[in-house]
Amino acid sequence: MKRAVTGFVVTIGWLVFAAPVTAQSWRLRFDANAQRVEFRGVTADSTLESATVTNANGGRETVDGYAVTCGFDAFCRYYRAGAIREGLPASAGVDMAMWGFGVRGLSMRLSARSLGDLTGDRLWPGTSPTMRLIEGYAEFLHDGLTARAGRMLEQGRLASTGSSGLDGLRATWQSQANRFEVGGYAGWGLARGTILPVTSPAVNPLVDYQPSERQVVVGALAGLHLRAMDAQAEYRRELDPVTDYIVAERAALSLQVRPASRLRLVSGVDYDIAQGLLGTADASLSYTGGHLWATVGARHYRPFFDLWTVWGVFSPVGYNGVNASLAFNPVTKVQLRARGEWFKYDDADVSTPAVTLENKGYRWGVDASYNPAPKWTIDAGGHGEFLPGASSKGIDGRVTWRMKPRLDLAVNGGSLERPLELRFQDAGVKYAGGSADYHIADRWRFGLSVDRYWESRKRPDALSFDWNQWRVSARVSLTLKSSADDWALPPARRTP
Repeated sequence: MKRAVTGFVVTIGWLVFAAPVTAQSWRLRFDANAQRVEFRGVTADSTLESATVTNANGGRETVDGYAVTCGFDAFCRYYRAGAIREGLPASAGVDMAMWGFGVRGLSMRLSARSLGDLTGDRLWPGTSPTMRLIEGYAEFLHDGLTARAGRMLEQGRLASTGSSGLDGLRATWQSQANRFEVGGYAGWGLARGTILPVTSPAVNPLVDYQPSERQVVVGALAGLHLRAMDAQAEYRRELDPVTDYIVAERAALSLQVRPASRLRLVSGVDYDIAQGLLGTADASLSYTGGHLWATVGARHYRPFFDLWTVWGVFSPVGYNGVNASLAFNPVTKVQLRARGEWFKYDDADVSTPAVTLENKGYRWGVDASYNPAPKWTIDAGGHGEFLPGASSKGIDGRVTWRMKPRLDLAVNGGSLERPLELRFQDAGVKYAGGSADYHIADRWRFGLSVDRYWESRKRPDALSFDWNQWRVSARVSLTLKSSADDWALPPARRTP
């Protein structure tokens, strides 16, 4: 544990003091957080089939009441409750912007994070690798040209389907009237939905099938921006540099129309050229009023996989759904919100004569906010999901009191039930806790939370156990700036 703590502190120091001093203006935000959590899994075990007994339901179990699976050999397999283990996951990060290098329009941005488990056991998932570069690029703006070099989070519809980042170059140009936009990008891609390369051991689920080199990414985009309409088209291709084979090839169209001052229509579609399949398509219509906000929409969702993965072999099917959301203020101090979605999966063309499976589901949520006094806020809500394979339903509540101008105190609580259709157990959890948030001027901010969880695993055998625990978390953030900054940010880029 000592080694883990030392490494974590060194990393924090590096993140805070690595800011170049040559920039005339800079702003840095540092944050760190840690929490204490408990884990409890299951332990595989076995026993002789002859040593098991028949329970009241006709099934087999051990003499001490654990349900078993028999029939492979003379032994029966089962699971016991695992030991309770304690973890201390923690993270620290910096977000920094620099400008004023003597070149008008030139700036730099850095966002990095360090993750780890202070116990040294790496119990918490996602703590490897320790260092994560989220973004780190130089940007140049001049006469409609926007150019970036480095690691950047991607923009556009194809990024929203899981392409998370790019190490390389990106440039776009807009006409002086800001009506036309063209651009392109090239570099090395990252694994789907992560900020890690596909060669990283942390994203290696397929061992020998994992690519040995990062994919090469090239793309082009074009946009049209009018007073009441924005349209954009994008093309993207990814190649394996070892074999020169196509890893992925897609195209996308996006459209946003404002037919009236309070109405907005947003739609889009992407197409998987490499597999010849329609990807995800969606459309929504939103209304924004003084006391009422409403949205209705529909979408067809299809999962996307690179050609090198094995998942496409299973021919995953998409689903079609409709959704709606509503928020309104019936009186000044009250806001009510509701949302819902219904969906149905396409036919999978498989035969399951002995089993009837659901292929549709729905989810909903309602919540409300009430401000009885300027210093008090009360939030409460309920939600439910009824999905193929698993469902959930629960309620949550929170009361916040601004004790002082810079001190917020809150208490919260709720419950969640998770009936699992395809598993031999149901789980329920209730929680209650409190938190404090204190900030000094515009620089320092501290937070502390203490929560108690009561969790029960409901099974008709001895593996039904309670897993109650305390969770404590702490967080701190610090914002620093150069003397030349005076809290003034560089000029923002115009966004249509």
